[in-house]
Amino acid sequence: MLSGNISLEEKRELCQLMMDPAFSSLFNTVLDEQGGELVMDQNEQAQSYTNGKLDWFHQQLSAADTETPVITMRKSLWKRMLPYAAALVTAVSGLLFWWTNARNEGNTPVAQEINKKNEYPAPVKKNIQYTWHHNPGNHRLKVKLADGSVVTIGRKGKIRYPAGFEGNTRDVYLEGEAFFEVAKDMNKPFTVFSGDVRTQVLGTSFKVSALPKSAVEVAVVTGKVRVSYKSGIMENDLATMLPGDKISWKNSHLTKLKMDPKDVLAWKHGMMVFRKQSLEEILDVFRKHYGVNITVINKGFLREKISLTLDEKMPLEKAMNVLSVTAGFDHSFDHLSRTVTIQ
Repeated sequence: MLSGNISLEEKRELCQLMMDPAFSSLFNTVLDEQGGELVMDQNEQAQSYTNGKLDWFHQQLSAADTETPVITMRKSLWKRMLPYAAALVTAVSGLLFWWTNARNEGNTPVAQEINKKNEYPAPVKKNIQYTWHHNPGNHRLKVKLADGSVVTIGRKGKIRYPAGFEGNTRDVYLEGEAFFEVAKDMNKPFTVFSGDVRTQVLGTSFKVSALPKSAVEVAVVTGKVRVSYKSGIMENDLATMLPGDKISWKNSHLTKLKMDPKDVLAWKHGMMVFRKQSLEEILDVFRKHYGVNITVINKGFLREKISLTLDEKMPLEKAMNVLSVTAGFDHSFDHLSRTVTIQ
């Protein structure tokens, strides 16, 4: 290039590159650095020659469509300039190679460093660290979350959530039953995920039941709750709920009910609350809570609707006595096999 032997195609390519402000700036920086080295220990004649060559180079870029000129020089001067010319050619060649690859690979870190208009790559998302709480006992487990919300977890219930609730959401994942008293934060919605059902609030209290093989139920005590479910990649609204509202979602079927918020609060405080539920449903709760076998001889009793409130700490025999008096059946209890027989 410094000898004047540069093709028309190469000049045109350099012309296009020099039109890019970022390349032009870096290229001139390289020339300045190499020019400084050339001047350090040269005589005035060599320095004049170097400056003239650089001026000539820029003139060639602006005359890319003209015939390539040839510049001659004395052999002795060229020999003295050869090491510096080689350094300049190496630097410029490397810059051209670097720039061409960066343009072809616009998503590489090199290209992003050259083109200041590009944003830096998005930071890699860190692995989310979850906090777990599991209630293995028969009584309620109360947990206070990092945002001040309080969760009362039912028997064998589990919750998990990102430690510290970083970001702009508060997501909690539930298995089983739990009562949520959510601290208000208008800028950070609180969402409970239970299977395909999502319950979202900003600050309220409600109960979610997501027991295995049972319907997902949501009951609102205070505030406003939005419930939706996920089908594939689509999210569909189920209901917008107010205090006293209750919904049941099972097998893609939605049931809307009314309930007394006091019943939910009673559950929170360790009570078993049944409102117009069949004996079959109540006995199923007894089986799970007390860990016993229950055999019903007279199946007609199973359809009876019963309203009843019992303390979860009540012994099985006493609880069965209260239930039998309310429903009008006789029963016996085998301690050895832990089996209750209803006649």
